[in-house]
Order: sequence, then C-alpha cells, then structure tokens
Amino acid sequence: DLTSLTSVTGDVFIANNVALANMDGLSHLTTVGGNLTIQGNPALVNIDSLSHLTTVGESLTIGGNPMLSNIDGLTGLTSLSGGFLTVNENLSLTDVEGLANLTSVSGRVAITNNDALISVDGLANLTTVGGNLSICFNDVLTNINGLTGFTSLGGSMFFQENSVLANLDGLVNLTSLGGTLSIRNNAELTDIDGLLGLTSFPGAFLDVGGNTSLTNLDGLANITSLGGDLYLWSNPALASLSGLANITSV
Repeated sequence: DLTSLTSVTGDVFIANNVALANMDGLSHLTTVGGNLTIQGNPALVNIDSLSHLTTVGESLTIGGNPMLSNIDGLTGLTSLSGGFLTVNENLSLTDVEGLANLTSVSGRVAITNNDALISVDGLANLTTVGGNLSICFNDVLTNINGLTGFTSLGGSMFFQENSVLANLDGLVNLTSLGGTLSIRNNAELTDIDGLLGLTSFPGAFLDVGGNTSLTNLDGLANITSLGGDLYLWSNPALASLSGLANITSV
C-alpha cells in the first residue's frame, strides 16, 4: 500500500504494467526528486490520482499509453526545472490540459505521435523552454494556439508531419529562437505568418520543405539574417519567395 507515500527522492518509473488502469495508490504523492516516467501501460485510462503532485525535479515522460485520454492529474505541476517534457505515442490523448499550470521547462519539450491530439491549449502558460520544441506526427492537430505564451526558445523548433496543421499563428509572440527552425511535411499548412515576430536565426539554419499547401513565405518578412543554411524544397504550391526579401546575410 503506497497511499501514505508523499515524496520520492529519486525516480518514479511506472512502465509495462498490462493491467494497470489508474494511479490510485499514489494519491498523496507530492514530490518526485528525479524523473517521472509513465510509459507502456496499455490499460491505463487516467492519472487523476497524481493531482497532489507539485514537483518533479528532473524529467517527465508520458508515452505509449494507448488508452490514456487526458493527463488532468498533472495540474499541480508548475515547472520542470531539471529536465525535459515528453508526451508521445498516447493514441487516445485528445489534449494536454493537465499541463495548464506549467510555466517553464529547463530542457526540451516534445509532443509527438499522439494520433487523437486536437489541441495544445494546455501549454498556454508555458513561457520558457531551455531546449528544443518538437510538435510532430500529431495527425489531427489543426493549430498550435496554445503556444502564444512563447516569446523565446533556447533551442531549435520542429514542426513536422502534422497532417492537418493549417497555420503557425500560435507563435505570434515569438521573437527569439536559439537554434534551427524546421517546418516539414505539414500537408495542410497554407502560411507561416505566425513567425512575423522573428528577425534572425543566429547560428542555425532554416528548413521549409514538403508542405504541399504552402503558398508563400510572408511570415519570414522580418528576418534579416541567417546564421546557417537555408533549405526550401518540395513545396509545390509555393508561388513566391518575396518573404525572403529582407534577408541580407546567410
């Protein structure tokens, strides 16, 4: 019986438990000093009993839980000060509202391969990410409006293989990017106007390719310099490069 457990100084690893449906035995857990991993639990339907959890000292991974439809039990978390956030391959997950109070992640954030994910609005209060941001292979995600809190990103940004993503308007407040920007194979993406706040990519490259509905690059109109390479490839509807007119150095 773990119901009296309130704190773990090291890691908590809950994985490959084929009959586990919930986290009821951890209902009083408030602190994990190391990593929290919830992975490969095919019968897990909710993590509501983690509602008292306020601190994860390192990384949080929620992956490969095909019946998990929400992560609402994580609303007590406000930061991941020592690691990364990964939410991947949760085939029934429709939103990330459980992360609504998360404001900062010291490392990377990866939201990938969640086939039913329709919204990242739960990230609306996330303003600081020290590493990369990856939003990839989410088949029914139509927008990234939940990222409007972002003003800067320490690493690179990847938007790849999101079949119905129509725009990047959620990045309207982004003014600084430390690494690469890669926008690949988003079949319904028609514009990248959400990037108008960016003026440079120091020390990195820009990669825009395989976006079959992209008609223009106007969202890059305020960029004046690139620190690395420029790749524009296999965008069959792209009719103009006028959005690159202000780039004076590569």
